[in-house]
Amino acid sequence: MLIATSALLILLAWHYGPRRFIEGVVVARASLDPVFTLTKFGGLDEMGVGASVNLAVLVVAAACVATRPRVSPVPAFVLWLPLLLVCLVSTRVTPDPANAMRLLMLLATHAAFCLLAFYVVRDLADLRRILLLIVASSIAPTLYAGLQLAMGWAVFGDDGIRVFGTFTHPNIYAFYLMTILAVVLTLLAGPAFGLSPRLRRTLVLYVPVLLGLILLTKTRSAWAGAALILLTHGLFFDRRTLLYFLGVPAALVAMPELAERFADLQQGNTAGAYETLNSYAFRLILWQSALVWFWERPIFGWGLSSFGHYVTQFFPLPIEGDTFESHSVYVQLLFETGVIGLCAYLWLYVRVIARMATLILRGERWAGMLLAMIAAYLLMAYSDNMLYYLVPTWYMWFVLGGACAVLRQRRAVRRRPVPLPA
Repeated sequence: MLIATSALLILLAWHYGPRRFIEGVVVARASLDPVFTLTKFGGLDEMGVGASVNLAVLVVAAACVATRPRVSPVPAFVLWLPLLLVCLVSTRVTPDPANAMRLLMLLATHAAFCLLAFYVVRDLADLRRILLLIVASSIAPTLYAGLQLAMGWAVFGDDGIRVFGTFTHPNIYAFYLMTILAVVLTLLAGPAFGLSPRLRRTLVLYVPVLLGLILLTKTRSAWAGAALILLTHGLFFDRRTLLYFLGVPAALVAMPELAERFADLQQGNTAGAYETLNSYAFRLILWQSALVWFWERPIFGWGLSSFGHYVTQFFPLPIEGDTFESHSVYVQLLFETGVIGLCAYLWLYVRVIARMATLILRGERWAGMLLAMIAAYLLMAYSDNMLYYLVPTWYMWFVLGGACAVLRQRRAVRRRPVPLPA
């Protein structure tokens, strides 16, 4: 089924062209998790149609590299190859090869979306198009989240109601909404994208909707990331954005469970038992235990996807189920790929941050919002399993790849020789 579905998707990409295929994936992918969950079957981590889409994206990216020599893939390769090569080598020593290959495939799709942006984006008009498509992808999840609230389908637990839209967990939906918020505010950051007055008003009105849904996910790290993105837009582009912070006290009064999410961090900080620990204190003990093992293999680590395999051996507290992920990209990479892997990951972001800074220096001030998006994502990576959260990371890297493509075009224009007068 995996191969057959992938072949069908590749045929569609061949028929309609890589651009339309990728644009279709961008618009639809955020709404398809419920469908993909129903189509999972036995095999490599119960893969289904979602894995077929991943494989098709990789094949389309490879086909673009092979058939379009005028577009250089080198900028994307420079960003991603160090991390992918380290992870590939790490699969040779992992105790869990199946999950290691799955994670490597996920990381390769992140790189593929960054690469594909170079074949889709030629100028600011193309970048504006993909930004609007990403915003359009959020319409169905937003409507479904509203239906969840109206019908009582949202997750209800110790933290109260938590919306999750079309995603499998409120945290993933929160990080997706944070990415959409950054994209919307990038479009609103100045006149560079030439938005019509009606479209600009629509995007302005969409911001409070996104903020409300982010609050209702009850994901504290996403709240911090969204606050950073809002603060950046308010300080450097439109001071009226800062008015949203005035609504925080009213939100806390209207929904006391929001304040309780912060109050939870003030209790449960003693390691008596798992039930007595708040989520952050539990993470700290988990990370400290993992780092003890890290020092046994500090250079190359224990192998990709090995954290979940070994966690029951080094973690001193009881765990529900057979395994538990690291809930920190940095701890996971240190444990699984060592200092080499973490350096390759940080290299990826240092390079892309430098390119966004270059865009700003060349007059593209909207790139400042992309810097805020990167900073928010790196903040999320501190306390969550961001490597596994496919859709938010796909969209972020598609946007960043598109911005890098704009920079490449600007450099090409500057290097083009000026013809001498006759």
